[in-house]
Amino acid sequence: MDLILTFHSLDTSGSVVSYNPDEFRQVVEGLLEEGVALVGLDEMLREEGTSGQPRALLTFDDGFSSVHEHALPLLAELGVPALLYVVTGWVGRTNRWPTQGAEAPELDLMDWSQLRELQAAGFELGSHTVEHPHLADLTEEELERELANSKRQLEDELQQGVRHFSYPYGTYKSSTTEAVRKHYGTATTTDMRWLEANDDPLLLPRVDAYYLREPRRWAPIFGARTRTYLKGRAALRNVASHLRR
Repeated sequence: MDLILTFHSLDTSGSVVSYNPDEFRQVVEGLLEEGVALVGLDEMLREEGTSGQPRALLTFDDGFSSVHEHALPLLAELGVPALLYVVTGWVGRTNRWPTQGAEAPELDLMDWSQLRELQAAGFELGSHTVEHPHLADLTEEELERELANSKRQLEDELQQGVRHFSYPYGTYKSSTTEAVRKHYGTATTTDMRWLEANDDPLLLPRVDAYYLREPRRWAPIFGARTRTYLKGRAALRNVASHLRR
């Protein structure tokens, strides 16, 4: 049983992109107490987990400075891996890219020096595009630039290959996924469910930790009650998405 969790900023604002740092610690320590193995994405996909031990991966989108402040020391202390997806065109700036909704506060993003510190501490860094657009709205040429340029810049700055990608806003269509497949080995979505054995590595589901605030209410996260709750939230979100179209 495998689960990928999504976080954005770790702060106390209570915004749609925020998760309380103290509660983040509770989540990580709670998973370890449950006997959940916290692993990297390559390990999760390479091994099928036949031992029966549940496994989870911590991912962070966008590259907020608060991740450097709060997640880096905690995960380094516990020896826990994580994967952070970088918006390369906004490194060292704030999250005010053109598609950012007004409901999200303006927050600082890490610079390259901070990102290298994460890399040195065991974080894996992946691409979240250059400008954080809705990929399904782009032309073929625009999409290619976003995918290729973000990967190239990450590899130049980090001096390491980059094979992981995350779809901004979780928006994609079949042609988007095929374009991503040319550049990356994996890609994560916002499809809110646990992983399944036959999942396409370019369409991996994740559960947004936004829906697991107040983590003590949901412990154990791998328990039946939490799984039922998340299935209900996913169904409601799918209905809302169809109504907006």
